[in-house]
Amino acid sequence: MVPPNVSPGEAIDTKYLIVRQLGQGGMGAVYEARHAGTGRRVAVKVIVGETLQKNRDVVARFQREARAAGAIESAHVVQVLDTGFDPSSGHPYLVMEFLSGRDLQEIIRELGPLPPELALRVVAQACLGLLKAHEVGVVHRDVKPANVFLARLDAGDIVVKLLDFGIAKVKMEQFSAVQGASLTQSGSMLGSPYYMSPEQAKGAKTIDHRTDIWSLGIVLYEALTGVTPFAEYDTLGTLILAICS
Repeated sequence: MVPPNVSPGEAIDTKYLIVRQLGQGGMGAVYEARHAGTGRRVAVKVIVGETLQKNRDVVARFQREARAAGAIESAHVVQVLDTGFDPSSGHPYLVMEFLSGRDLQEIIRELGPLPPELALRVVAQACLGLLKAHEVGVVHRDVKPANVFLARLDAGDIVVKLLDFGIAKVKMEQFSAVQGASLTQSGSMLGSPYYMSPEQAKGAKTIDHRTDIWSLGIVLYEALTGVTPFAEYDTLGTLILAICS
């Protein structure tokens, strides 16, 4: 699915004025925007996909998950400020606090394995964010380096924030459609299986906080070594067998 093309100056849902595109992936695109009423700078993720367009249950689940994510009170979880649907395109969107910095995936790609003390500091802060989420019954389901963001604060301090709470269930709806796909295809969704827990790989109906702990362990492994434990597997079937065994 091609991410939406929203030009600077256009508005999403009449109230978020687009400044520029920050990035895009298999689920849509992220834009820097300003709230038309307050002028606050925000990040707006516009989500696309046939599943979302056609399945009302998935749409309702997206809204519930987004509201649950907004209830997490932690300095280590990106704030979810709003959610809705753009009437002109029909795409759902998620509004988050605007962050400056880089995600862990970018840092590992540039630097390779990180010093152990740095890797542990990053993961320890991510643990604090997950703890708060799990306390209110929210499971991320898609913990990976791209969702571990090192945000730079005004004073120059770095704080780790977990991204993308609220859309993981929607992504797993689309996951079943690519069972025979190559893991080397483009798109952020196909990068996630490397971090799946065994229960996710088996398609378990019930997923709890332990799946996030598994995935964060994979993130730590990659931060320390530069690769995931299952990096040699390049098809979904062989990867699932490896994770489960």
